Amino acid sequence: MAAFREACRKAGVECEFEGGRSENVSPKVSFIVEKADKGIRVMVKGKPESEEVIPLATLKASVNKAAYAYTDKHVGARERVGNKGGILGNRLRAVLGEKK
Repeated sequence: MAAFREACRKAGVECEFEGGRSENVSPKVSFIVEKADKGIRVMVKGKPESEEVIPLATLKASVNKAAYAYTDKHVGARERVGNKGGILGNRLRAVLGEKK
């Protein structure tokens, strides 16, 4: 990109790739994920009312479905907040000891 921008400057033409990364679509969300007796305890950091234990049986069926169900309920729909369920799914797999 730098070479393209430099060529635009030398030619005196406005570069369509000026600027940097665009602004985030939604605010950052951090999850607290810990093993519990009968599943995995999940909570959105800073929101104690979002604490929930996801049973191991649900996670064995589908980690992604469990993660997206949790984020839809406590964070918001994927269309509005982005791929927070994917982030949570990766964290759940790490705690379970699965590989991606």
